[in-house]
Amino acid sequence: MRFPVLSVTALAAAVVSALPAADVRLEERQAFNQRALLACGALKLAYGGQVFYPGQKNYTEENEHFWTPTNYLAPACVFAPQRSLEVSIAVLTITNLKATFAVRGGGHMPIPGYANTNGGVLIALTNLNQVTLSADASIASVGPGRRWSEVYLALAPAGLVVLGGRVGLVGVPGLLLGGGISFYSNQHGFASDNVVAFEVVLASGLIVTATSRSYSDLFWALKGGANSFGIVTRFDILTYKSPGICAGITQIPSTEQEGFLDAVASFGQKESEDSKAAVIPSIFMLGALNMTVYTSALFYDGTQCDQPALAKLNAVPAIVNTYGPTTLYTYVKGTDDLIGDGTRQVFNVVSSYANREALQIVHDTFVELVTAEIWDVAGLQASVAFQPITKNFIQQGIDKGGNPQGVDISKAPYFWMVENFSWTDPKDDARIYATMKKVTATIESKLSAGGAIGEISKVFQGYGPGNLAKLKAIREKYDPNRYYNRFDAWWVES
Repeated sequence: MRFPVLSVTALAAAVVSALPAADVRLEERQAFNQRALLACGALKLAYGGQVFYPGQKNYTEENEHFWTPTNYLAPACVFAPQRSLEVSIAVLTITNLKATFAVRGGGHMPIPGYANTNGGVLIALTNLNQVTLSADASIASVGPGRRWSEVYLALAPAGLVVLGGRVGLVGVPGLLLGGGISFYSNQHGFASDNVVAFEVVLASGLIVTATSRSYSDLFWALKGGANSFGIVTRFDILTYKSPGICAGITQIPSTEQEGFLDAVASFGQKESEDSKAAVIPSIFMLGALNMTVYTSALFYDGTQCDQPALAKLNAVPAIVNTYGPTTLYTYVKGTDDLIGDGTRQVFNVVSSYANREALQIVHDTFVELVTAEIWDVAGLQASVAFQPITKNFIQQGIDKGGNPQGVDISKAPYFWMVENFSWTDPKDDARIYATMKKVTATIESKLSAGGAIGEISKVFQGYGPGNLAKLKAIREKYDPNRYYNRFDAWWVES
């Protein structure tokens, strides 16, 4: 289905009366991309109160609907569609005018320009916020405007869960389109492996539903290929019964380094064979307090908390240990409350095989370089989270039709390690980014020298054999003019 688009001439004639005289001063408007202003004006004519300009309250709320200020930019306007058809019309209007644009879901991506725009149109998916169950409750239909804590809360009365973020503040679309690791991944694979249908607005304006049988190539690409193929306006996700879990966080002093790393390595190699168990062990450094501690999120899918799979990590002497019976929503809500607002953020991923030597390399390199390079940065918090990727985790994705990641199961298990940095002052941005690059390069060099570097050390380039070329071919098929590729900075160029 295609929809008519006003001519550029007609749009230009209409825009003058559509732009709000009181909301934005002329000199401010002139700084914005003129094509984007034409698109803003056309959308304002069609949708009135769903288009916001600088100076309006809703503009500020939508423009700052991000996890971190590093993505607060200056779009010419914000458009907040309420239906997939409105997304389609917006795409047709914007692309017909050759205006710049960006799309924001939950707003968890911290890298500037990845989900926002300076001078373009920001399509904010906030109002696409459905969470509904199918008649037999086997599938949850979820809109891209949701964050995971909201999804878990909606499903809790039915005793159901879907595979989603382990932090409730994470947005639905970014996690699913990037693959996504869940507490249930050891049982069911990537979060994206559990999506059975994507409703997608293509660059042509066509609204399609991609499944394993219809638009199957697009369906495969969206299970980890990110947002270069279309704007997803609905995810249909498999549900699982999980009315009660065991979960909590341990905080361990730096004096227990050896025991902590031993337990993490053991879990990655052995205890993770219990597919109901999951952990997120982390090194956590606090510059202002001159302190390094270890933490571990512990999870078990069930209400019997005394589990052999988690015994070694629970046995490491801890300052605090909150592990016990709870629900998924209660746990993620509690951890979200501990995450401060307004700090600047950036993260990166490194991969290794799941062995003790690799953990020590990562630990020592990270602690040494953070201390030497940025320990004096105001408000610094630096961490590395170790995420076990098991054979069963990978096999689940294969059994569900495969995914772009194409992780080599023969070499599993792995640790995928997320480096995260947060700080308060924009003047320190360059130092943080430079240090992150140095830390990552040094870790990868040492892991490679020791034969321990794992799969997916580089997004897309590290995907399974032939998968990057396949993704590019699918992108060319559905978006030959690369309208979506222009705002998806994860993509490598041809």
